[in-house]
Amino acid sequence: MKHTYFYTTLEWRARGTYYDEHGKGVPLYGEVSTIKNENQWTLSGFMEVRTQIPMRFTNEYIIKETNDKTTLSWTSYNPALGTLAGTFEIIGDCMISTYQSEDGRYTGTETLFWKDDFTYYNVGVAFCEGKKMSSWTATLKGRKSKK
Repeated sequence: MKHTYFYTTLEWRARGTYYDEHGKGVPLYGEVSTIKNENQWTLSGFMEVRTQIPMRFTNEYIIKETNDKTTLSWTSYNPALGTLAGTFEIIGDCMISTYQSEDGRYTGTETLFWKDDFTYYNVGVAFCEGKKMSSWTATLKGRKSKK
């Protein structure tokens, strides 16, 4: 299976629910663009949590192939968490990412479930020093890039 989330240049819109450390859910909205060139991918975007005063989390990932065709490595800089590094493990119709911050303080995991070439279901959780910080569920809808 060839996942369109990484292997095709698309723009993605996400809608779902963000849960704080107490499990209180609020709507989320996000946008992500993927650009693939010969050596790497760039995945950049944001997730906005629709609280009374909206919070926006931005990220730009640099994703590279590894010697294992089912594993992609990535690095990212998140203004709130610092430099993060992780992998995407491609397992059938799922992509599972695990990550850790440079200082080891932040960790997390995220799974993308393929529904069709333009739809993924996403679920994730983030930890700070082993304590759940947040989690989320979202549906991502892709469309051809206008760029």
